[in-house]
Amino acid sequence: MNLRAFNLIILSLTMAVQITAQVDSSDVNYSPYSVIYNHLYFLQPESYFPGRAAQSLPPTTEAADQKAIRLKQVLDGKGMFIDLNRLPRNPGYIDTLSKEAIYFLSKSEQKIYVERRGDRWYYSRTTLDELPALHQKIYPFGTQFITHFQAPVWQVQMLGVKLWKWLAILILSILAYLFFLFVRWLSDLALRRFLKHKMELTESAEVALKRIARMTGIILGIKFVQYMIPMLQLTPRLTASILKWSNVLSLFLFIFLVRSILRIVFTYMEKAAKKTENTMDDQLLPVIERLSLIVLWAFGVVYILDYLDVNITALLAGISIGGLALALAAQDTVKNFFGSIMIFLDKPFQIGDWIHFRDVDGTVEEVGVRSTRIRTFANSLTYVPNAILADSIIDNMGLRIYRRFKTEVGITYDTPPDLVDHFVNGIRQLVLVHPGTRKDFFEVHLNSFGAHSINILIYLFFEAPTWTDELQGKHDLLMGIMKLAEKIGVRFAFPTQTIHVEEMAQPGIPSTPFRKRSVNISKSVEDVVEEMKEFYNRQR
Repeated sequence: MNLRAFNLIILSLTMAVQITAQVDSSDVNYSPYSVIYNHLYFLQPESYFPGRAAQSLPPTTEAADQKAIRLKQVLDGKGMFIDLNRLPRNPGYIDTLSKEAIYFLSKSEQKIYVERRGDRWYYSRTTLDELPALHQKIYPFGTQFITHFQAPVWQVQMLGVKLWKWLAILILSILAYLFFLFVRWLSDLALRRFLKHKMELTESAEVALKRIARMTGIILGIKFVQYMIPMLQLTPRLTASILKWSNVLSLFLFIFLVRSILRIVFTYMEKAAKKTENTMDDQLLPVIERLSLIVLWAFGVVYILDYLDVNITALLAGISIGGLALALAAQDTVKNFFGSIMIFLDKPFQIGDWIHFRDVDGTVEEVGVRSTRIRTFANSLTYVPNAILADSIIDNMGLRIYRRFKTEVGITYDTPPDLVDHFVNGIRQLVLVHPGTRKDFFEVHLNSFGAHSINILIYLFFEAPTWTDELQGKHDLLMGIMKLAEKIGVRFAFPTQTIHVEEMAQPGIPSTPFRKRSVNISKSVEDVVEEMKEFYNRQR
């Protein structure tokens, strides 16, 4: 068999297949499949017969061939690739949702569908009524410019795409890049002008601002390409792929855009939180920010999967079952998470508060999603699960307005009663002049006789926000008491054994009059009190 005969056989077989693949004119309106197939087949380059394609439209349609062409252009421009093998061939087909004899070519476009009129199927009247608006929306500049590229040189194909389309793709890419640069510049300028009156732009806010401008430019650049791509009149499959994956890319970029916006919002909220006295806000904001990102990504991924025609119902059902198993296996983690929520809602303490519960005593440094970090007075870090902390009785020492101070000062038994009284009165005056003591309630009294000393009770409260302030207040008061005792001759007692030898008063040596000695002691007490006043004034 020579080559010429072989080619004739192949050509005959090809023509036979094409003829048998066509829908007979009497069966054009038999089913949704026959209507759609007839319309698309006779508008292909190798079988271009608009009059035959117009048979898929109702018989009374004016300029039916032109409308058939425009409808095909709309389908191609929208990237609506029709899988002929899935089209219903049953003439009695009923749509399961509307319970009507209609068939939608795509679930994303509810205006393009075929319907049964009597016992025949045609493109719907709604489709024909909406056709001019749909065509104008997809081809705002019309399709006449294609006539300028009818020369044979423009019809040369490279990688299956005509040369004039490659030129159009190059021009479109340049325009999209210029559009991206303009939108990025405009977004950055507008956001800076808006935010400079609202907040001080930190380094992280600057980075987020640039990212927002860049993401906005890319997203709008992609939308510009999607708006112009139907003008190229690529194949439906290629157009559908470009539109589909560019939309997926846009959705991911939109998630990053919202994330950057949230970063600026939380930066502003952090600045406002620093002005409040409640330090829990500083710890609550990072937790809310992390939860917001988790929710954002969860909804974003679900939306993208739904766009890609993934069965979300079955996916969520599987996730629910897996989530139940995970929750049972991680009960403690779930308890700690809800414990952290209760801590943030009830606010039993703030960052920096000194708290005591069970066997833990220390300062709160950080409240996380799972645990709370406490710095003990041994300078070690204790991580307490929030579930335990939320169920415990917490003694918040940091919320005390006043800090109690109670001690006993022991003086020797040989101290005269009048000197004891002056000493007690001097301590009271020292309490009154101290800037950090509560003046309306304190007690200084001779309280008891001990085994080795006469005990003076000192009971008062310091107005001190921190433990350091409390210790400094104690230090200053005790130093004043020591100076007072040294000045008036009062000795502090300690466990000793003393042997007393009674002496008789010798003739001719008079004792010191009590009145004179009392005056000297009062003067000494006043001197010590004035000295401490000057000391406190210098500290201020």
